[in-house]
Amino acid sequence: MERKCYGKINLSLDSLYKRDDGYHEIDTIMTRISLFDKLKIEKNNTNEIKIKTNSQILSRENIENNLIYKAWNILKDRVKSCGVDVFLEKNIPIAAGLAGGSTNCAEMILALNELWNLNLSDDEIFKIGKSLGADIPFFFLKKSARAQGIGEILSPFDINLDMKILLVNDGTSISSNFVYKRLKDYGNIETKKIIEGLKSSDKNIVKYFSNVMEDVVYENFPHLYKIKNRLENLGAAKALLSGSGASIFAVFFDEEKINYALNEIKNDYKFVERVNLIDD
Repeated sequence: MERKCYGKINLSLDSLYKRDDGYHEIDTIMTRISLFDKLKIEKNNTNEIKIKTNSQILSRENIENNLIYKAWNILKDRVKSCGVDVFLEKNIPIAAGLAGGSTNCAEMILALNELWNLNLSDDEIFKIGKSLGADIPFFFLKKSARAQGIGEILSPFDINLDMKILLVNDGTSISSNFVYKRLKDYGNIETKKIIEGLKSSDKNIVKYFSNVMEDVVYENFPHLYKIKNRLENLGAAKALLSGSGASIFAVFFDEEKINYALNEIKNDYKFVERVNLIDD
């Protein structure tokens, strides 16, 4: 069995306040992009999971910290024979604000539900995903969505604005925890207005795209601000950090401008790729 694990970008990301449980109350707009990892899963004759990957970073990690392992571990007691061989083809940059680990986990849950004939309800699948990570349930929607709470309260909607996206990652890794601990700006993004603009194909709405984490990230990683600034100087209507970074995406509406920008920077950073929004 093979599944595609699509990454995401945040078209806006607001933090409203820090909750008593230590989490931040957020209000964000997430949409999937055409960049994806591949997850290949087959049954084996053991009761163990074996995970292989083309990523040197992930292959060095403790398997029990991997979200793919955690998805298997939470479901394995529901079947008599739970052994699986997994190969993860990693294409989404790691620790880059693109939710690579979360989308891998979501697709692992869906794959095991099918492979083991578990017949889990949508509600059960969402609860399992939420228990493993607040942004995992988003990937079960297969839709763009506003995410509130800690990311688990989802309101899907259709994006009707044709945006051309250039995605850049220079290899910098940023921990979400590092950024959240340093947040000082709260509740200044017009999320509802952005959603209405995306629904109504209003190109001007792009100027309202914002991410409260940018100030913290650019203060501590100023070289990333140079990428943002460069993309906007190359004609992007907006360039924005995705999630807690370090990936930056640039929105274009003109085909010539995005192709020009791509040619100008494609050899200057570790990862540069044109992607599409996946909104279905």
